[in-house]
Amino acid sequence: MKLIFGKRRVSGRATLMIGLFLLALQVIAIVFAPWIAPYSPVSADPINALQGPSISHVFGTDVSGMDIFSRVIYATRINLLISVTAVVIAFVIGVPIGLAIGYYKGWISSFAMRIFDFVQSFPVFVLGMVLVSVMGQEIWNVAIVLAVLFTPVFARLIRAEVLSLRDRPFIAAARCSGATDRTIMFQHILPNALTPAIIQISISIGMAILLTAGLSFVGAGVRMPTPEWGLMVSNGAQQMILGVWWVALFPGLAIVFSVLTFALLGDAAKQMFDPQSRNA
Repeated sequence: MKLIFGKRRVSGRATLMIGLFLLALQVIAIVFAPWIAPYSPVSADPINALQGPSISHVFGTDVSGMDIFSRVIYATRINLLISVTAVVIAFVIGVPIGLAIGYYKGWISSFAMRIFDFVQSFPVFVLGMVLVSVMGQEIWNVAIVLAVLFTPVFARLIRAEVLSLRDRPFIAAARCSGATDRTIMFQHILPNALTPAIIQISISIGMAILLTAGLSFVGAGVRMPTPEWGLMVSNGAQQMILGVWWVALFPGLAIVFSVLTFALLGDAAKQMFDPQSRNA
C-alpha cells in the first residue's frame, strides 16, 4: 500500500513539474512577446499572404499576410488574460456566496440556488454567445461573461463543503466557546472548505481557454485583427480545403498546449491535496 501511495506522490510531483514548465513557457511568451515575435501581430502584408512556413516566417502567414508565429505569441496574452481574469472573478465572487448560502439556511439560500440552476440549465457555449452578443465583442466583456458562467461552479463547490462542515463537532465547540458566526465562517469553515475550489481553478482556466477560443471561432468573441487563437483557427479553417494547413494548425496547437498545461496543474493539485497522498 505504501508503495502505491509513494508512486502516486512521485507521479503528482512529476505532473506538477511538467505543468509548471509549460506554464513558465507561456509566461515567457506573455512577458517577452515584443522581443520574441519578429513581426507586428496586427500588421497586414498582402504581398506575402498565405506563405508557408519558412525561415522568415516560421509558422507561415495568413490570408492577410500577417505573421502567424507573432500572432500566436501575442495571442497568449489575450487568451490567458481573458481566462485567468474570468476565473479569478468567479472565484472571488463565488466563494463568499457559496459560504453564505451554505451556512445560512432560508429563502435567500434557496433563491440563490434557483438562480444558479437557471444559469446552468442553458448550454454554456450558447449562453456565452448570447451574453457576449448583448454586451459587445470586447475582451473585457468576454471575461465578464465567462466569470458569470463559472461563478455558480465555485459557489456550489463551497456550499457543498460548508454543508458537510457546519454541523461537525469542532464547529459546535467553536459555538460553545462564544465564537460569532463570522468567526466560525471565515476562520473555521472556509479554510477547510477551500480545497475543491482551489483544485477547480486550474480546471476552470482550461475550460475558459476553450470557451474563449470557441466563441471567437464562431464570431462571437473578440474581433479581427486582435490576435486570438480561436479567431486564427476560424480564419485558417476557410483555407484548409485548399491545402493551406498552417494557418489553422499552429494556433490550434497553442490551444492544446495551454489547456494541457492547466489540466496537468489541476491534476497535480488534486493529488497534492489528496489526504491519502499526504499521509503516504
